[in-house]
Amino acid sequence: MGTNINAAKRYSNIPLPFTCPINNREFNSTQGLATYISRTLKMDHKEYYDKYIHHRDPSCFFCGNEGLFMSVGKGYRNLCQDPNCLKKSFVSHSVEGIMYRDLISREEAELKFTENNSSQLEKRTKTFEKLRTDDKDWDKKRSRNCKEFYLNKGFTEDESIDKAKEAMDDIHKKTFKKFKDDPEKYASKNPTRIEYYLKRGFSEKDASEKLSERQTTFSKEICIEKYGEENGLKIWQGRQDQWMKTLNDKTDDEKWEIKLKKLTGSGFSKISQKLFWSIYEKLENKDHLHFKELNSEFFVQDRKNNLLYSYDFVKTDVKKAIEFNGDFWHCNPHHYDEDYFHRVKKVTAKEIWVIDENKKNTINDMEYDLLVIWESEFTKNPKETIQKCLDFLNT
Repeated sequence: MGTNINAAKRYSNIPLPFTCPINNREFNSTQGLATYISRTLKMDHKEYYDKYIHHRDPSCFFCGNEGLFMSVGKGYRNLCQDPNCLKKSFVSHSVEGIMYRDLISREEAELKFTENNSSQLEKRTKTFEKLRTDDKDWDKKRSRNCKEFYLNKGFTEDESIDKAKEAMDDIHKKTFKKFKDDPEKYASKNPTRIEYYLKRGFSEKDASEKLSERQTTFSKEICIEKYGEENGLKIWQGRQDQWMKTLNDKTDDEKWEIKLKKLTGSGFSKISQKLFWSIYEKLENKDHLHFKELNSEFFVQDRKNNLLYSYDFVKTDVKKAIEFNGDFWHCNPHHYDEDYFHRVKKVTAKEIWVIDENKKNTINDMEYDLLVIWESEFTKNPKETIQKCLDFLNT
């Protein structure tokens, strides 16, 4: 919004004396004019103002819609009744609030807002520095997770320690809930997720290796190095025994649920979802579809071999499935020999191919056709790959 050259006049009353265009009668006050309109002309004040006065811009300063009519002497208020516009006008320490209060352009208001912030920050900094100099515990007395906060309010030492611990526990619970409710949003902040390393500039391969290193925080070798061979082996074996006992105490259904959570909580390729959404947009029948970002992946239990498989893209009504295989994770045969040892999965390429073949056979046994798409195939020829998938699904 540019500067309104008539801004200073926008809230002024109509110029007096005012001559009524109907009978040329002159009025020296807006009160007399209002009485005349009501009693003699018997007209609505807003109607009279719109027809005979209209002395300034009646639009809302923020949205441009018609403002609220105030009186025949003032005309319209430059603010409508929309809650968003009202909120902007109330917040004086904001760009919009300064625009409305000082009747200036956005550019001028942004400059003034920055100047005000700098001035206030400088004042606050000087004040806080003095307070910290006078009292070394000043910051702690303002924080609910420090015992000094409660000591300052008259609690005993023990009571203060307990209350500070309660505050920290509450913070941890809320933080955990936030991460649990929306894990994908905070994935890049968690060093146990591959997104954490990808965001810091690592390639997918390097990020995978970094993640593997981070996850290997409790191993036999680490225990021996930290506690010595004898004690290290005892500690490591104790953890393994405890883990197995906990797992064995669970029912078969609970064990399957744990496996399902591991699969659904694991990372997935963003580029695969790009392919699947492209397929989705071009399909005529969009029903009965499953992929990570739409109805989640499709799971099949192989109870015979005690395995649970997830399939990347499945259309159940036509019994078609598409697997999107990363070249690194699945050791694309065009790039890797069968003897290649995968440093993250700790198996050879041949062993990975056997697992993928068993996965293919499992869904084939359910009379599903399976198409495998390699990541490099899609990145090099996206249009051809999309059409290949559509032809497969529509056959």
